[in-house]
Amino acid sequence: MLFIYSSLSVGGIETFFVRMAKERARLGLKTSILLLSEPKQSNHELLSEAKLYASVYFAKDIFVFQPTLSSRLSIIAPLNKNKLKVIMEGVDQIHGFDAMQLLFGERLARLMDKKIPITVGFYHYIKYLWGGNKVALHERINRKFIFDYLPEQSLLFFSPGSRDLYAKTRNKSFKRSNTFSLGVVDKKDVHLSSDISKPLKLVAIGRLVEFKTYNFYMIQVIKNLVNKGYNIEFDIYGNGPLYDELKEKILKFEVSNSIKLKGTLDYSKFDEVVSNSDMFIGDGTAIVQAAALGIPSIVGVQNFVEPKTYGYFCDVYMHQYTRKGLDLPLFSVEKMIADYIDMPTKLRLDLKTKHVNCIEQFTNESCQQSLDSLKSIEMPTRNFKYNRFIYLLSRTADRFNMKYNKKHPRRTQFEDFRALNEK
Repeated sequence: MLFIYSSLSVGGIETFFVRMAKERARLGLKTSILLLSEPKQSNHELLSEAKLYASVYFAKDIFVFQPTLSSRLSIIAPLNKNKLKVIMEGVDQIHGFDAMQLLFGERLARLMDKKIPITVGFYHYIKYLWGGNKVALHERINRKFIFDYLPEQSLLFFSPGSRDLYAKTRNKSFKRSNTFSLGVVDKKDVHLSSDISKPLKLVAIGRLVEFKTYNFYMIQVIKNLVNKGYNIEFDIYGNGPLYDELKEKILKFEVSNSIKLKGTLDYSKFDEVVSNSDMFIGDGTAIVQAAALGIPSIVGVQNFVEPKTYGYFCDVYMHQYTRKGLDLPLFSVEKMIADYIDMPTKLRLDLKTKHVNCIEQFTNESCQQSLDSLKSIEMPTRNFKYNRFIYLLSRTADRFNMKYNKKHPRRTQFEDFRALNEK
């Protein structure tokens, strides 16, 4: 199996690829990871772990000329044919998230004269929704490749809710697509205690990006709780484009004694940090990892402006819990934290147990089995045809447009979701 991606920074997609490589190695299955970047762009610890379980290749290994430029022109850039044969040896499935990277994967398979199944993971529900029909030519080609060329079985939505959303917007049923859950955790025994720390320790872990709005509303939540006499500390782990803005808001609200920006958390220290916390708030794969440790985890619904949530992960894990607009009741995040602090010890222990018991479907073993079964998908006999030069010209022009046009649909991609009713 070959994963194609940009780099291994510490994020949900990247750590998922490494977990799958680890599980496959346990079963004696070969995994390759092709990163279209330089090694220094990856997190050193995560990259080192990936190399324990997979053959890891970089842009410099496969392109003939300047790797950075060639990565941007991957669908036409000259390739090292000898290295290509090494990378593609034994590959029975190509998997990725980004359409251009998968178009590159299709090129690799074609050059090897093989019909290797190509699968795409919908790791973020808005990836191929933003902009509607008002997208540039290259993005229309991306979506044509994903939705019209790839077999439906190649589309991995990871939840029925995500599939239903795309079925509605694309006017297709996607009934043959896959909706198995992401592999996030290994089965483990955890010791549960009804005790809480003083001060209560709340933690969030993830990239500081636009759609993770809970990092911002939590500043007001913590301020309110402290003003009401609750002793609480909130640690935010992660980095990203909104780091400075978040730091400025923490200072403005005068809560720097209670809220700490901790920067990027080493992947290997996740369990240690979260296990020593009392509560977690977040989304994606991080909240599954936290739940597996028995930590009561509040769902951080993406793009919510108000401090509201669908509740605890253990109560909504069967839904697409990070997506705004679900037909589920909403709860005050502030009240949930206060209620947990005041909760009787037995109920607190029951809540932790519910979190541990709900993660069976998120095991790496189960996910790997489902993912590996996709190697039998039959690809179309015809090649996917498009003008690669016009594609790259459109992509380049659109990047300039996005840089200077504040109303570019990619820059406003979350606004429609934020406009949804939060009552």
